[in-house]
Amino acid sequence: MYRKISNLLRQGSERTFEAKKNIILSFMFKGLGIVVSFLLVPLTLHYLNTSEYGIWLTLSSILTWVNYFDIGLSNGLRNKLAEALSLGDNKLAKTYVSTAFVLLAMIVLAFFIIFFVASFFLHWDTILNTAPTQREMLGKLVIIVFAFFCLQFIFKIVGTILIANQKPAYNDLLFVAGNLLSLVVIFILTRLTAGNLAYVAVTFSAAPVVVFVVACVVLFFGKYKFLRPSISAVRFEYAKGLVGLGLQFFIIQLAVCVVIYSSTNIIIAQLFGSESVTIYNIAFKYFSVLIMLYTIVITPFWTAATDAYAKNELEWIRSSIKKLLIIFAVFMAIIVFMIFFANIFYRIWVGASIAVPLSLSAMVAFYTAIYIWSNTFIYFINGIGKIRLQLYITVTMAILYIPMAIYFGKLWGVNGVVFATAISQIPVSIFMPLQCVKLYSNKAKGVWNK
Repeated sequence: MYRKISNLLRQGSERTFEAKKNIILSFMFKGLGIVVSFLLVPLTLHYLNTSEYGIWLTLSSILTWVNYFDIGLSNGLRNKLAEALSLGDNKLAKTYVSTAFVLLAMIVLAFFIIFFVASFFLHWDTILNTAPTQREMLGKLVIIVFAFFCLQFIFKIVGTILIANQKPAYNDLLFVAGNLLSLVVIFILTRLTAGNLAYVAVTFSAAPVVVFVVACVVLFFGKYKFLRPSISAVRFEYAKGLVGLGLQFFIIQLAVCVVIYSSTNIIIAQLFGSESVTIYNIAFKYFSVLIMLYTIVITPFWTAATDAYAKNELEWIRSSIKKLLIIFAVFMAIIVFMIFFANIFYRIWVGASIAVPLSLSAMVAFYTAIYIWSNTFIYFINGIGKIRLQLYITVTMAILYIPMAIYFGKLWGVNGVVFATAISQIPVSIFMPLQCVKLYSNKAKGVWNK
């Protein structure tokens, strides 16, 4: 059996073998991650009440924004480091890592100072739509949590290095380890303390930092010591190469992840209260299992596409996309199945005290389907680096999203906000497949080839 599996994995090129191996490992790690993630929800809800849990979800959505303010350095490093390693230029690879590390540290320090000063003028009880009596506590808590998010911002570079080395599965393992550590700490808190929002916030924000710091020590003094950041290897003239492509990635991330995705919780909290944020996130986490699983499948193809396009192996890209479309069809069948069994799963998972309307589940499923379809093509385009068209589309939709979300939210409730999130993906889901066809057919011109 082992030989059969080994032979099956080794069919095709070395690039395909690495992709298959990482997909299998990622399924193992992400499978554990999904179990841990689902266990965390009822455990945390049991420790906090529905309103406090909604406050934490909204707060974390806001502070997660710091992860996208690296001006695209992570994605720029991902492509440039993959190219350098493909050419066997370890010195250039170390320069890219060292330069990116220093730039990230400089950026995060500037952001922390600005945020620290601005926090004295922000009323977090108003922002999170909570009681005025929580203003002082939230003000202090936000600073502490933001500090941990900033540290994570720097040290998660180790994950980018793993992905560039075509080992995305091990990056997944780091995130699973962070969630597992959070689960253990929250479980201990439920046994030793009464419900405390501050304890939960610090746990969830500090756990990933601990994992990333340990990973940096292990990898930079072990297998990847040739990439260990050093001041002598920093070359700011290489920043243009990292930031040039990275800046476009940054704007896309800013438009999609910050304006569209992260603001969803804030809009729901403002229109309908923090309890509605909890209800929406239960439905979203249920269907996000499919997003996580599909991401496992497509993540290795980003760096692989970089390598294939650099070597002009366009047929490999075309063949890979055709295989992924078969997998996409299977996922669509699973989505339909999940809609019908959603309410049964919710009752088993979080109990009968929280009711998630079937219409909301269907709307989140609709968004999930469009998201998975779009990313089938986006990951290849990102790996190739021809992202100008994607940039134009996402910025346009980000400008339109908040007014649409508020309009449809007032019209149809929480369902309307999710509907706005889904339709913001439709232009990308149309134009990205067309661009992929043009790129692997070598017929892309103008904005399609930029």
